Amino acid sequence: METFKDEIKNLKAITRVIAALVLANFVIIALVVGPDSVGYDPTYGPITAILSFVIAFLTTGVLMGIYVVFDVKQTFDLSHMHNILFVSVTVQMLFSLGSVFNYYSVFDTVLDTDTVGAISGSFTNTIFFLYGMYVYLLVRTDKRRTNLLSNRTQTIGIIFAAIIIPAQALTLFGLIPAPAFAGLFVLGGVVLYPLFIIGVGDAIGNHKVEELEEM
Repeated sequence: METFKDEIKNLKAITRVIAALVLANFVIIALVVGPDSVGYDPTYGPITAILSFVIAFLTTGVLMGIYVVFDVKQTFDLSHMHNILFVSVTVQMLFSLGSVFNYYSVFDTVLDTDTVGAISGSFTNTIFFLYGMYVYLLVRTDKRRTNLLSNRTQTIGIIFAAIIIPAQALTLFGLIPAPAFAGLFVLGGVVLYPLFIIGVGDAIGNHKVEELEEM
């Protein structure tokens, strides 16, 4: 616990880094590479892959912080979803660099780079659905117990979940047109999620050491 106390302020800063990297990744994919680009981009592919790896890696650290500060283990459904999301983000991290390794491999490869990238990206929609569920449960639990999150962050979290959960569920059956999904993705994943993760960082960073000692 002593080590975690020392890392509280670092976790607050890490949430800012995650938010900045999410925005940077979106700018590269949507504006630099462009939405019409299909397959692996040799120029920007390594950059977006590394950004995705770093985002996932840092997110696992934030999830560990949430587990302690929000005392996740005390609530079964939140604890269950927390464990699922942690494993999912870890898997996403492991797959994020696959296309880069495949493209620069010095050995013969069975799958082409585009296929490897497609496999890596196939987890994205499911993980976004899990994020929506997790955020909803985290905010609901926080409202019932400690209110560590600010009212603003709680509201952002509820809106995020209300957008992401149904959007991803409908996307599973192809019921959302591409333009509508793109708009919801930008609003939820590029605007609301960074704001929410920053709010979580504030809650962790402002948490008193004395409160941790009582847990």
